[in-house]
Amino acid sequence: MNKNTFNGILSGGAGSLWWGIIGVLYFKSVSFVDPIELIVHRTVWTAFLLFFIITIYSKWNDVFLIIKNIKKTLILFICGILIVTNWFTWIYAVVTNRLVDASFGYYIFPILSVFFWYNFFKRIVQ
Repeated sequence: MNKNTFNGILSGGAGSLWWGIIGVLYFKSVSFVDPIELIVHRTVWTAFLLFFIITIYSKWNDVFLIIKNIKKTLILFICGILIVTNWFTWIYAVVTNRLVDASFGYYIFPILSVFFWYNFFKRIVQ
């Protein structure tokens, strides 16, 4: 096994461990907060971090080029809605003690992602 493969496996495992353990512990510790309030906080803090990173890397011109393209802006909007739905579903599952159900959803999601990419997006790219 080469070094890149090992680093990829290690990074993937660490990310899964971080999300699976730390994420659950975090959301359980704030389970007294309404899930909508948690989503709003995640959205606002993600936006602040995004603006900070765009400023640090001086990518505002790229952002404005994307915003001028209606199709790309619409795709980003739909992706944002899907991410918020994902966040809300996970937080709601943790708050209502439905962790096993949520975990099955996260288990099947990568499989479905590859399936949809192979059947839909691969044809678009070619």
